[in-house]
Amino acid sequence: MKLQKKYFSLDYLISFFLVMSGGSVAFVFNRNVLTLLLFTLVLSGLVLNHQKVKKDSFRLSIISLVILLVFLVVNFLFGVQGQSFVKFGFIFLSFLIAVMSLMYFEATKKSIIDVFRGILLLVMYHSLINFFAYPFIKSGLSVITNPFNEYTCSTFHYLLYYMPSRNELGALGDLFCRNQGLFWEPGVLQIFLNLLFFIDAFVRKTQKKLTVWLTILAIILTYSSTGIIILAIQLVVFFWAQLKRNILIAPVLIALTIPFYQLLEQNLEYKIVGEGSTSAQVRMFDLVQQAVIAIDNPVTGLGLDDQIYKTKRSEYSVNIAQLDYESLEKGSSNSVLFLMAAGGFPFALYILYSFFKQTLIRKQKILFISVFLLSVMSEPVLLKPFFLLFVMTGTLQLLRRLLW
Repeated sequence: MKLQKKYFSLDYLISFFLVMSGGSVAFVFNRNVLTLLLFTLVLSGLVLNHQKVKKDSFRLSIISLVILLVFLVVNFLFGVQGQSFVKFGFIFLSFLIAVMSLMYFEATKKSIIDVFRGILLLVMYHSLINFFAYPFIKSGLSVITNPFNEYTCSTFHYLLYYMPSRNELGALGDLFCRNQGLFWEPGVLQIFLNLLFFIDAFVRKTQKKLTVWLTILAIILTYSSTGIIILAIQLVVFFWAQLKRNILIAPVLIALTIPFYQLLEQNLEYKIVGEGSTSAQVRMFDLVQQAVIAIDNPVTGLGLDDQIYKTKRSEYSVNIAQLDYESLEKGSSNSVLFLMAAGGFPFALYILYSFFKQTLIRKQKILFISVFLLSVMSEPVLLKPFFLLFVMTGTLQLLRRLLW
């Protein structure tokens, strides 16, 4: 009963929807409705706790939103023509949700990291079920498609999600499918799993618990090159700290390193020169093309309306012989480059500098920034409410120092 009350409290409901806003299948199909629902939940929490909201925090939040609004208005007016006012309204709403969520958790005096950890644990356990259930339910999957963005996946009663045509692991005889959990692709799931590992290994330091090893397994089962590389970086830092305490564990670590290295090598070979090379091609194309777009439109960018951006970026041809252009996706897979190309350098630098000043994670901050940047440079997620939480804590910290 205590567990039920915990996960159905307003704190955990808000946190659950914030995590889901970071790239879940549910938000892919019902983004506007669920974003408005999330806003309603956060607003309700603030109304219930309005007497506990600090005046200084409220004032700084208003100033941060005004600054953001100026950037968005400039981008809307001076970017390419035809951008949607509604689209910009939802971009602003994402920032507003992030700011309001920070005020809510400050008012309730709840540790936002502890609450998020509870949700991330559920994500991790669900992902393991999602992976190992595939052989037993694959014949009962149904295909769902979003006609607006043409995203297609297979689902088992909207509880488990897969993309068999794209992510089945041929090396295992098509018995399993790369794990994407509740999210639209494995690369998004690994972001949240790596964040869970970081929290347990470096913030809460619960490394002796079974959940840490289950998280490592869940990340490996995504078969995401970026995810495995990020995990490897964290493991190097983590195990180096363990070696300093006890050199006798060195043989065990070496024994674990060999199969992990072989897995990483096999994964990279598959993604770069093997059947999965499309992923690497898309990222190479994004890197070159969006850099050109950003240089051509340094002040305002093309515009933050992603639909208009997709249309306009197609006018920038990049002659790279090894790319298979027929397989390229229309969207951007790199949040940072998208921010520069679509929002312009001033807006992108403002967002990135704010993130560097984030205050949610204070331990192993350089490692966390590296993990976060690698994550958002591999998926188009930076402007989602969950990730904007980190950005807006930095903005509020900057304003606090400037105004006091």
